[in-house]
Amino acid sequence: MKYGLNMMDVCDSRRRFIWVEVNMPGAASDFYAFDESALKAKLESDGFLRPGLCLFGDNAYLRFNIECAFGILFHRWGMLQKPMPVNLEVKKISSCVLASCKMHKYCIDKRCEEIDAPSDSDLFNILMDSGLFLPRMDNSRNAFWEYSNEDRFDALLDGGAHMDDNIQAQRRQYRHDTDKPCNKILAEVVKMGYERPDYSRDRLAAEKDN
Repeated sequence: MKYGLNMMDVCDSRRRFIWVEVNMPGAASDFYAFDESALKAKLESDGFLRPGLCLFGDNAYLRFNIECAFGILFHRWGMLQKPMPVNLEVKKISSCVLASCKMHKYCIDKRCEEIDAPSDSDLFNILMDSGLFLPRMDNSRNAFWEYSNEDRFDALLDGGAHMDDNIQAQRRQYRHDTDKPCNKILAEVVKMGYERPDYSRDRLAAEKDN
């Protein structure tokens, strides 16, 4: 027996989760989950965003940050990479997911405290676990994301500093390890003498026999 839960999150430009809800059935549509969420109620009652900012979703480009945040979260915590035991209560599962989101935010904040600025040598921020290529969005030397109420939200989507999730040595080791299976397969192919079928040769042989 399996069942799923709908996880609705909001993240900022640094992929830190700032709102998490895991309380709807997995079969629920995203629209229905948002319509019944505490986030919508809060937005309608007393507001949630700073003046001049908006909340966007349901568009491939605008979802880039949140999808990357989910990818980092999934690969960072092993318990999310396999089904959880069905004998756990739904509240406990929701609490586990919520805790992983909080730890995800803590890891990003802690990482930013230890690094003064992004590395100039990287054109892309390669995450060791997820393998996602995350382009840097500006040339800011500040390791922290800053904006003012006068900033347009579409401008915020194009700006911001991204911290290296792992140091360069770890990323190089990751690339080396991920290449091992491919190198092993290629070595096996060479050893066994495999080759692509030569269809032109087979066709010529068939024509000769005829």
